[in-house]
Amino acid sequence: MSQLIIPDKNYSALKQAAYQLASCTEQIFQEIDQQQTLSSIVSKIRSCQTLDSIFNTTATEIQNLLNADRVGVFQFEAKTGYEQGEFVAEAVQEGLPSALNAKVFGHCVGSQFAVYYSQGKVQAVDDILNADLSDSDIEMLQQFAVKAHLIIPVLKNTELWGLICVHQCHHTRRWQPSEIEFVQKIASHFAIALQQSDQFEQIRDQATLITKLKAQEKALQRQKSLVKISNRIRQSFDFEVICNTATQEARSLLQCSRVAIYKFNHDWSGEFKFESYEEGWKSLVGTIPVVKDTHLMESQGGRYAISESLSVNDIYQENYTSCHLHLLEQFQARAYVIVPIFQGEKLWGLLGSFQNDGPREWEAVEVELLNQIGEQIGIALGQSLFVQKIQEQSIKLQETLVHLEQSQEELIEKEKLAALGQLIAGVAHEINNPLGAIQASAANTQKALKDA
Repeated sequence: MSQLIIPDKNYSALKQAAYQLASCTEQIFQEIDQQQTLSSIVSKIRSCQTLDSIFNTTATEIQNLLNADRVGVFQFEAKTGYEQGEFVAEAVQEGLPSALNAKVFGHCVGSQFAVYYSQGKVQAVDDILNADLSDSDIEMLQQFAVKAHLIIPVLKNTELWGLICVHQCHHTRRWQPSEIEFVQKIASHFAIALQQSDQFEQIRDQATLITKLKAQEKALQRQKSLVKISNRIRQSFDFEVICNTATQEARSLLQCSRVAIYKFNHDWSGEFKFESYEEGWKSLVGTIPVVKDTHLMESQGGRYAISESLSVNDIYQENYTSCHLHLLEQFQARAYVIVPIFQGEKLWGLLGSFQNDGPREWEAVEVELLNQIGEQIGIALGQSLFVQKIQEQSIKLQETLVHLEQSQEELIEKEKLAALGQLIAGVAHEINNPLGAIQASAANTQKALKDA
């Protein structure tokens, strides 16, 4: 039987190709394993429901992955120029000092490297004693028994939020590029988890607000109506139009009997200026005389002057005096909510929502919505007064301009007359000179004739 004889040259090439294939295969398997590990870590981080769990899971998973002595999540304190912060989580081997809750100062995590961290650059130190570190940096690291460290920045919305600090304490360590890249990827997903956590907190707050409503659809409709009111208010600088729009839309939004705007006078009495009310009820604007609430007059606005609101579910369940009840009965109110309207820092008036046909249990969100409308009216009042002031200034400027034009014309006429006078005087002077000579000559002639 004949044998297949492979030339040495071809055999070497095939062997080299086989080694390369095996190496590539091993590398592919490693990359697959790394991707699976990364996917598992990222999944655990993103499944966390709280910030603390995100912090702790990240530190633990990186420590297990790199077999590090300590992994800490470090967060910078706001407005300290990256000079101060604290570890908010760590995974550390037993017997080593804890860095958790320890305040950290120094340029190691401060302004010296902040600009580089903000660009996403890392700091990998194999041996802190043989690196270009200051004595203060080394002293700070030695407090935590650090011999080698890897610092990966965490950028949240392109801003430097903090650092992931990997410490080797029992010996120095040469950090591999693959390890650095791996932690960088985890840091990126960690930053995403932080953003998602913020969004989750906002959504949860909104959900808490929505659950206080009788129905989610009702809550959404109110939010849409509030946006609609705000947009309509912003479309006009006419304060009367703004107030009429606000009262109409607010009554429709709250489904109440009346919404009215009340303005304080200089002595803290007041009058109803604008309103929107259901058919069957009488108007308060123009029919109710100046309201002299002694409490508001004596206290100069009372609770409303300090931005407090008041909600009453049933006036007959309150400990009101007969005089106060009589006043509210004039308003036909059985239940009401009152919120302040400010012009800048000054209490300008009140915005009231009234239920006339019976008691009503006002919801917290309804009071808040009325407060928001009151704020919009206050802003619109400021804008309206500002525009009015500009218009008045414009009118004054126009009047001044007309006056200046008239003055300029009068000045020009005066200058013309003055110039004409000077011309006439000059001509008269020129005429007077020869006349004087002639008169002198005639006088001399007459004298000579007399002497002869």
